[in-house]
Amino acid sequence: MPSPIKIRLASRAYDGTLPILRGQMSLPGFAFDITETEDVPAMFAGMFKGQFDVSEMSLGELIYYTSRDKADFVAIPVFPSRMFRHGFIFCRKASNIIRAENLNGKKIGFLRWVQTAAIWMRGMLIDQYGVSAQNSEWYVASMHHWDDHDPGATVEPRDGSVIRMIQNGGKNTSERACRALFDGQLDALGVTESQYATLSAHPSVTQLFANSREVEMDYFRRTRILPIMHVLALQKSLAERYPELPAQLFRLYSDAKAWAQRWRRAIPSLVEAWPNHYLAEEQQIFNSDPWAYGLEANRHGLETFLRYCHAQGITARPTTPEEIFHPSTLKLVE
Repeated sequence: MPSPIKIRLASRAYDGTLPILRGQMSLPGFAFDITETEDVPAMFAGMFKGQFDVSEMSLGELIYYTSRDKADFVAIPVFPSRMFRHGFIFCRKASNIIRAENLNGKKIGFLRWVQTAAIWMRGMLIDQYGVSAQNSEWYVASMHHWDDHDPGATVEPRDGSVIRMIQNGGKNTSERACRALFDGQLDALGVTESQYATLSAHPSVTQLFANSREVEMDYFRRTRILPIMHVLALQKSLAERYPELPAQLFRLYSDAKAWAQRWRRAIPSLVEAWPNHYLAEEQQIFNSDPWAYGLEANRHGLETFLRYCHAQGITARPTTPEEIFHPSTLKLVE
């Protein structure tokens, strides 16, 4: 009997990936060599450098390299991470920013330019609140998640944005960005979960949207988008050797998500007293499955994101959703 084929897989421990990470679910003929990590930039960089065969990947980074024909990996329409981003924009109190519209013409920073969360936030501020791409000042602490390998010099926004680099003595991307807000180099800063606690606790800054949940609910009702952050990526060389693998991975991750949705409703929580109440409330808000996998179920959100990518210079050319996914997965549905 032949030995199973080893696949180096990297992932965070989401509820929707737990059955795979625990070994409860697998693929016949394959064996996962799992790296479970919370270091998201390092995980993306590892996939970029070829250290992993399958990994969740920044949607923005994957699109950046795909549009330049420089990607050694291809996407599968599985989306391990989605998150609204209104609640992750912080402002200096001294800048007197009361509403999102007040950001127009201000100094607005992000951790990275080619970062999915930042692309969504910039696009949303311009699309939904009339912030001027041309008249505002955009700052980043880095361009990519792996600046030691590709400084991203080819990013040329088409919407009039000018990219400026944050300059201070911070020891890493996160510290440089937060320090720029605290020191007054920035009026506002869009971040991810990793910086949220630090900014929330700082006396000189406040959230742009104090009622972010209500704002995000309204955003969903108007756009029908729960923003995609990460996508499942597979090294092209592996897909070429095993052409059945992309579809098999789609089914595996779909089954794992279905397991997680059942598990979430059946097992008591250590952080919520009424988890099923909140789940029922969310179902009323969404009135759909916002976590769906598959291209067609996510076409509207993907096309919106690609429009933002084109305007912000993330893509080198107009790019369609079909281009980023493996051909065998384009028509797959759960």
